[in-house]
Amino acid sequence: MNKKLLIIIIAIVLVVVVGAGAAVFILTRPPVEKPIVYYSYTFDEEYSNLLDEASEKIVKYQVTIEYTNDTMLAIFDANKIKLRNNIDEIMRATLSSDIEKVNGKQKLRDKIKNMIIEVLESDEETITNIYIQPFVIQG
Repeated sequence: MNKKLLIIIIAIVLVVVVGAGAAVFILTRPPVEKPIVYYSYTFDEEYSNLLDEASEKIVKYQVTIEYTNDTMLAIFDANKIKLRNNIDEIMRATLSSDIEKVNGKQKLRDKIKNMIIEVLESDEETITNIYIQPFVIQG
């Protein structure tokens, strides 16, 4: 009888140790990260005057917003007119010489991105980037 009892106790201890080891392994492993999916929303091609006073320079551009939340499409559609107007105002307040400076186009994209985040009450994790293609200054 003592041998049977000893075997049962060893089996129970072994099951508890293996179960505890499995629990520790499952609870301490890093969570699997979901890959980030990027979406884009592209406005129609636009023309706008620049702030240059000495010349009548205009810019031809098309803005694409890169974002990560798939529910944003409806929000972009609902705010399309406001966003297009605000982008045009940013363009009209910009000098061609500012765009031509080092990182000038990046600063312009940053202004547009910050405006979109503010208008939509969003964040930089949702609105990830702004692309402007084509971008042509004439005049």
